[in-house]
Amino acid sequence: MNAVQSPHTSEAPLGTGTLTAAEVDLGTALLLQAATAIEEHVESMSLSLIRQALAIRQNPDVQELAHLTDALLMHCASLAAGVEAIPVEKRPVRGDGALRDWAQLQADGPGNGPLGPWSHARQLAFVVRNLLQALEDHRAAIVARAPYIGRPNLPPLAPSSR
Repeated sequence: MNAVQSPHTSEAPLGTGTLTAAEVDLGTALLLQAATAIEEHVESMSLSLIRQALAIRQNPDVQELAHLTDALLMHCASLAAGVEAIPVEKRPVRGDGALRDWAQLQADGPGNGPLGPWSHARQLAFVVRNLLQALEDHRAAIVARAPYIGRPNLPPLAPSSR
């Protein structure tokens, strides 16, 4: 078949047969859109877990608390990786504190006694909140500076013109 190939695709043979696989360049706009949607979903789930952990007041169900703690641990790990990816000189102070708290919670684990697992889940929720806030602060700092790029001798753009 002699079809015209798009500049955004490439073909590679699969094994020794005649089948081919096509790679499609999605472009940065589509990848950025997908990444943004994933980030928003993770942030939404994290906020839901924080509210759930902080709403527990007395005698939580052991299974429910274990599931909540597991989810909080997963979110802490993924958000901590995101904060660690920010260069140290650009990382918000809250991010450094949250990473320190996360390392301490990992080292200590839940305390002994009847309130140990409950207290551990609440502390994890605070760490998730601080990690999220550090990522939001970093994102806001990048976006706040963006309109000035390429306009060094001109006044800042008005908010309505962005």
